[in-house]
Amino acid sequence: MLFLLFPLQATQASIQKKPVIGINIAINKVISANEHPLLTNSVFLSYKNAINELYFLSPQHLLWVSQENPQINSALKLIATASDSGLNKEHYNLTLLQALWQQLSKQKETSYAERALLDTAVSINLIHFLSDLHFGRINPSSLKFHFDAKRNTLVLIPYILKAIKNQTVLQLAHHVEPVFPAYHQLKKELLAYRNKQTEQAIKKLSYTSSLHPEESSDQILEIRQQLYLLGASTEKNNPSLLYDQKLLGQIKKFQFHHGLKQDGIIGKKTIRALNIPVSQYILKIQLALERFRWLPKIQPGPLVMVNIPALQLWAYNSENLDKTQILNMKVIVGKSKKNKSPVFTANMYYLEFSPYWNIPRSITVEEILPKLQDNPLYLEQQNMELVTGFHNKQPGLPYTEDLFEHLQSGSLKLRQRPGKGNALGKVKFIFPNNYNVYLHDTSSRHLFKKSKRDLSHGCIRVEKPNELASFLLKSKNGWDKEKILQAMSLEGPKQVRLKKSVPVIIYYSTASIVEDQLVFYEDIYDYDTKLSQALMEHTAIPLIPLPNIADRN
Repeated sequence: MLFLLFPLQATQASIQKKPVIGINIAINKVISANEHPLLTNSVFLSYKNAINELYFLSPQHLLWVSQENPQINSALKLIATASDSGLNKEHYNLTLLQALWQQLSKQKETSYAERALLDTAVSINLIHFLSDLHFGRINPSSLKFHFDAKRNTLVLIPYILKAIKNQTVLQLAHHVEPVFPAYHQLKKELLAYRNKQTEQAIKKLSYTSSLHPEESSDQILEIRQQLYLLGASTEKNNPSLLYDQKLLGQIKKFQFHHGLKQDGIIGKKTIRALNIPVSQYILKIQLALERFRWLPKIQPGPLVMVNIPALQLWAYNSENLDKTQILNMKVIVGKSKKNKSPVFTANMYYLEFSPYWNIPRSITVEEILPKLQDNPLYLEQQNMELVTGFHNKQPGLPYTEDLFEHLQSGSLKLRQRPGKGNALGKVKFIFPNNYNVYLHDTSSRHLFKKSKRDLSHGCIRVEKPNELASFLLKSKNGWDKEKILQAMSLEGPKQVRLKKSVPVIIYYSTASIVEDQLVFYEDIYDYDTKLSQALMEHTAIPLIPLPNIADRN
C-alpha cells in the first residue's frame, strides 16, 4: 500500500507543476524569439534584455495576467497617465493592450501562449514607458548635448518587482521621474495649458507702432481678446480702446511670463509673443520635461544650474529648497550665431581670484592681431603680455614688433594680467571640461542691463560673482565676505579649492519655473526646433493592426 502512495503523490505534484512549467515554456519561447507578434521589432529588441531579467528575477511566472492576482489593470492605468508627463500613451500601445486584455478576460479558457504573449507585451510597454520617464525618449548625445547618457533599463527592474509585490504599480512613475521640483511644477502647468484653448480664434496681430499706457488704439480690442484666448486675462468682451492701468498690469505679467522686459510697452517683441498659439507653449513645456529627464540625479549638497535661454543662474543646496536660500542672478552666454555655450554637466573643484585671462588662439588671431597691427601699443594699453605657455607662474614678456610673427604662428601666446579691465573680472569658477568653458566675473558690468545677453565667446559671465563665491566657500573655514573681497584685489592669481566638489549643470530649456511661476524664453540657439524634430522621428507611432490574441498561439 505504501508503495502505491508514492507514485500517486508524485502524480499530484506533477499536476500542480504542469501549469507552471507550461507558462514558463511559453514565456521563454516569447523572450528567446527575435520578434514579438504584438510589438514592433525595434521596441521588442530594445527591451528584450530587460524583460529577460524581469521574468528571471520575479518569483511569479505571470506578472500581469495571473489568474490568482491580475495586476494588468494597474499597469494599463499607469500607462494611461503618460500624457500627464508630456508623453503619448499610444506610443506604449495602450489601446492595443486594453483591447487584448478585454478579449482575453472574456474567454472561458486561455492557453499558456495567449497569456504569455499579453503578459510580456505589457511588461515591455511598461518598461518602455518607465524608461522614457526616467532617461528621456532620445539620447541627448545624439543632439550633441553632453550629459551622462547611460541608459541602462535594468535599473528599473527592482522598482517594478517591488511594486508588483506591494501592489503599488500605480506609484511607479513617482519613483523613476526626475526629482527636480521644477519638473513637477511644469507637469501641473502642462495640464493647465491643455485646458486653455489650443489655437487662437482671431487673426494674427500686426505691429505698426509701440503702444504705451494711457494711449488709445483700435488694436487694444484685439490685444484684449488675444490675452483672453491665451488665458492671460479673464475679460472676454471689454470694449474699451484705452490702454488703461488694468491692461497695463496684464501686459506686465504677460511680459514676465514670456521672458520680456516688464516695461508695459506693447512693442514688437510683445506682439510677437501674443501671436504664439497655446499649442506652441504646450510644446515648449513638453520639451522642457524631456530635457529634465536627461539631467543627472541630484546628490545632496550645493548645486549650480545655468539655463542658457533664460540667461540666468541658480545656486542652492538641494537639501534645502527654501526660496530664501536660493541664489539667482543674470548671466551672459555665448553668441547664438558663432560661439554657442555648450550644454553639459561637470564638477566644480576650485575658484581662482584675480585671474589671468589666457586668451584663446582664435581670439588672438581674429580679434587682437589686427588691432595690434594698427596700434603697436595695443597690448600695453590692454594690460596684456606674451607668454610661452599658460601657467600662472610663467613669466610674462613685453611685446616688441619683431615678435608679431611668433604670435601669428602660435609659438607665443597672449594673456591679460589681473586688475581693472581684465576680461574675466576678479574671479573665475573652474569645473574642468572638454570645452574650456567656465563661469567668471566681467569688467563689462553694463552688459547685464541688456535683455538679450548672448554676447560671449562661449564662457558664462555671472552678474553677482561675490555672492556666488560666498555661496561656494560657505563651508570652507576662514572664507568670509571680507576675505573674498581681499582675494579679488590681489596683484596675482590665487586658487582656492572647494571643500567638496559642486555639480554644475549647464542646460537649455525655453520653459522654466522662476519664482514658482512659469516663464517662456526665446529659443536663441534654435534647439527647440531640433529636439522637436528628433522626437517626431523617434516617437512616430507605428500602425499595428489589432490582432485576435487567440490567433497568435
